[in-house]
Amino acid sequence: MIGACATVPRTTNPYFEMPPDQLLQAERELFALALQQQKNNKLESSIELWKRFLANNPRSFRGYNNLGMAHYTNDQLSSAISAFETGLALETYDHKIRDNLKRTLKFQVTLLRENKDYDAAIHYLKRISELSEEPETEKVALEIETMEDRIFEQVKRSNTLEDYEIFLARYPNSPKNSDEARRQIARMRPQASMELPTMAMEENASSPNMELNPFVPESMETPRSSMPDTVISEDTIEIVAAEKPKSEEMQKANEFPEGEPMLDPEPDIMDEPPAKKMKMSEEKPAMKKTPVKATAMKPVKKVKITTKTTPLRVRADPSSKAEVVAQLPTATIVPMFQETGQWYQIEYLPGKKGWISKKYSKPVN
Repeated sequence: MIGACATVPRTTNPYFEMPPDQLLQAERELFALALQQQKNNKLESSIELWKRFLANNPRSFRGYNNLGMAHYTNDQLSSAISAFETGLALETYDHKIRDNLKRTLKFQVTLLRENKDYDAAIHYLKRISELSEEPETEKVALEIETMEDRIFEQVKRSNTLEDYEIFLARYPNSPKNSDEARRQIARMRPQASMELPTMAMEENASSPNMELNPFVPESMETPRSSMPDTVISEDTIEIVAAEKPKSEEMQKANEFPEGEPMLDPEPDIMDEPPAKKMKMSEEKPAMKKTPVKATAMKPVKKVKITTKTTPLRVRADPSSKAEVVAQLPTATIVPMFQETGQWYQIEYLPGKKGWISKKYSKPVN
């Protein structure tokens, strides 16, 4: 590694030989001394001299380039990359600094590939792509795809849900690999059981004398025992019911970057046959509605919002087309009352309920 790194191509001079004319004589002499020590392979001394020069001349892109070359020849690739990046930021279109930076990045990628650190190698390859032009950019893109394939091979060998999810989060657009990761996640992720709600609806449908009275909550105030550990204030939750999204496609893209989950069809227990409704109306034609003392519906459990950075939308109904009524920040814990398909019914404010996606939340104790 030392031999490869210390060998600098001789096609072009990688150093800046002359300092700017406006420098003081003492600074010009320091520049010349640092460069002389560097060419004599006295790298540690040269690095210290360049640091002294840059302390007095912090905007000298020539000094940063030569310091980067000293680090590169001394096998200090990370320090070399940092120096070249600083010099290029000061002089964006300088080809000498750009070529030196690309050369160092490529050597770093070679070492990382040998160590099978493909994630870090892809990071540096993307920076090389930014510094390159066609047709080199296309070659770098193919190399990135090759690295992603090798990473996905490691994921398939481990074959765990967590590794598939990590891969998909890092490489959502990897050709073929991302789609296969989504399929594996869908297969391995446990689906919520719908047996209890289904049985309850079947019992309701089979009861001929059951009255279809809507549930009336006792109070709009949530009991303190059902409140989450983390106190949620109205300042934290953004109410967005009055604001309509610009487009349904943009809304879906923000909430479900990997595709929106399909909803399981739910029978509507309010849709009774006309004959049954007529029979019920004949049996009780003069029935008056009397006030019913309702009982407060207690949450089944609590759920935690698991989005990475953006808030999670709360909808009025369990559908991606339903109206957005609020947004919950990540890591928020709220009471959960019921679940339908890929949705949880939660209480985002005292007495106010809505639906959130299971994909970006998880039950907590």
